[in-house]
Amino acid sequence: MKKDILLISIASFVFFILGNWILSLTSLDEGRNFYATLHMLKTGDFIVPYYNCNYRFEKPPMLYWLGSLSFFIFGVSEFSARLISGLSAFGTSILVYLITLKHVSKEKALISALTFPLFIHTWIESRAYVPEFTLVFFSTLGVYLFSIERFTLGWIALAFAFLTKGPVGVILPLVIFTIWKRNFKFLNLKGILLFTFIGFSWYFLMIYKFGFKFFFKFFIFENVYRFTGVYQIHNMPIYFYPLLVLLSSILFLPVLPKILKNFDKRLLPFLGWFLVVLIFYSLSKNKLHHYILFSYPALSIIIGFYLTKRYIKYAYFAGSLLLIALVLGAYVYEQKRFTPKAVELLKNYEPERLYFYKHENSAIVAYLYRCIPKKDKFQEGDYVITKEKHLKDFKDYELLLRGLEFEGKEVLIRIR
Repeated sequence: MKKDILLISIASFVFFILGNWILSLTSLDEGRNFYATLHMLKTGDFIVPYYNCNYRFEKPPMLYWLGSLSFFIFGVSEFSARLISGLSAFGTSILVYLITLKHVSKEKALISALTFPLFIHTWIESRAYVPEFTLVFFSTLGVYLFSIERFTLGWIALAFAFLTKGPVGVILPLVIFTIWKRNFKFLNLKGILLFTFIGFSWYFLMIYKFGFKFFFKFFIFENVYRFTGVYQIHNMPIYFYPLLVLLSSILFLPVLPKILKNFDKRLLPFLGWFLVVLIFYSLSKNKLHHYILFSYPALSIIIGFYLTKRYIKYAYFAGSLLLIALVLGAYVYEQKRFTPKAVELLKNYEPERLYFYKHENSAIVAYLYRCIPKKDKFQEGDYVITKEKHLKDFKDYELLLRGLEFEGKEVLIRIR
């Protein structure tokens, strides 16, 4: 078992953590989460999240708390922030090993655990400072603990999942366990009380402080409205997640016919797990790629059951080559990016008046640790960050910087 854990650890470091510092902060969420974490450390307020001089009600605090700990130990950097997701992915690989060992077979435990790091999608999300992989870890931990009838500990795990992303961290694991075991043994009074005490602690404090404003923003707007489509910003077709899973599983496509032809009944609980996650998020009106991550532990067990040691060796060879290409591509792209160049320039200029126009780059807010409001009208001497396509809206300006970003070219200008 020690040798198995060592192999899983090596694979997890290479595929989940190595090179996570190459790209500066990318997505809007990364910058917002980084800023909120930094603000907690600087102010000592670990209850109320802030971003850009406003309350950040959108996400619970678990990622910020873990990120603060990582910042304290390793210093403030992209590496220490993204390490949270990398370690969560590593922990999930260990859980895949333990679940397979307990419920499938000893022979397939290692191969299933080594299958998990070869989903291409996981390479990206384990290198992002977002809460999704932490949610996957705690949700998978809850399912595993329930499956071995450690219900009190299982509820504690789900309390942490609830503090990581909200209701989905509880609903999906409970549905998965119920379908798997066809019972309600998880209704453990001690566990439920501990879940309530731990899981709702922060929410009670926020409701006490902000009242219905927080309750509506988080529970209604960010959860109910997003799922039902009352609030739509990520409207994708119904086949979005099946296609994404197929692309992420590209290293395993040759074994797909074998799985479909000779499906083993021992894998039915994990097929149910996979389908619960797939169907739930496919029914959501708003779809983001990282929502589907919680299906990969189950898929790893299913696919791993049909892999040979020879196949997994070839898959790791191919996966390593692909990962190297992606890391090198990220390094080359980083040299052309707008954000690191803009941060360096703005740190030298230290402009008193800096604004966004029809755009927001949260990474710059985080790196400068200053509030940058959005404006529509400007005066001479204002510094403005916007997308290149919006330059047509300005008459007299000095172009200070132009660079690439994932959502299009961005520019920094000074109004004349």
